[in-house]
Amino acid sequence: FFSAILVSSAHLVPGALALSTSATPLTETKWSLLLDVGLQPGTWMPKRFPGWAESGARLPLDIKVEFTNEPFDQRETLVGPKDSTFRLKVCNDDGISTYVSEKGQQEVQFTDGGWCIQRPTANIRNAEGSLVKPEGLLKFWLDCPSGAKKRDAEIFAGTRIFFTTGVWDDPPGLEMMETEYERVVDELQGIVDSTRDIRKANEDNESGNVLNRLTDFRTLVGSSQEFDRLVSNKEALERASPPMGAAKASNGVKIAPTGSLVIKGNKIPDWLPGSEYLILGTFSTKALEA
Repeated sequence: FFSAILVSSAHLVPGALALSTSATPLTETKWSLLLDVGLQPGTWMPKRFPGWAESGARLPLDIKVEFTNEPFDQRETLVGPKDSTFRLKVCNDDGISTYVSEKGQQEVQFTDGGWCIQRPTANIRNAEGSLVKPEGLLKFWLDCPSGAKKRDAEIFAGTRIFFTTGVWDDPPGLEMMETEYERVVDELQGIVDSTRDIRKANEDNESGNVLNRLTDFRTLVGSSQEFDRLVSNKEALERASPPMGAAKASNGVKIAPTGSLVIKGNKIPDWLPGSEYLILGTFSTKALEA
């Protein structure tokens, strides 16, 4: 449903508006980011870097971060405007994470980056092609000065990695949405049961009163229209709801189970034609105690 947000090569995802994120309860929460670096459908990494991850090797990395409310002194067009960008703090000791490669245990270093929430005003497509509308698109970056490599799956030294996923940072609103979803499902089931009863009664009494059968027909037509309306509401609620498996912080904030990783594919500035981003892999999240 929301396995990975599709990253647009555009500067801002169409239909999304970057807003100030200082008041979001995402601030001061801590998360573990589990990176899965390697070949993904549609990536141009092997075209830009021949041989990259062509063996099928995966590079798994674990980073612990905190979303702070401290304004950050840098900006990235893909993430959001500077006045809405805040520091993403790396919580690993000295920014060091370890992983195991064919050479044994290795160390990789990450440094602080910036984060921003963009608020979609229309449906967007995730990596599976499904239309979704999360409360926010959580976008951030981290720098990897050391680089990391496992066989031919590699993060090059000095790479800035961009992360995109869905976030639901209005816990009371989520509770209301869940209650509304249950109500809609109950009403849909009621219509299904009522329609079944009417059709069965008509089948059992085919020679019955014509006026009664016309009344039943009108009831079925009216129920059909109400059914279509409720189905539309149900689908809209599903697009707006966190998917199964979403990570949940202690304060109720939820982040989508997985998201996408991209890197800049060339040195052309974002504001010039020809700038590009390459899919590096995916990541998942796990909430930590603040």
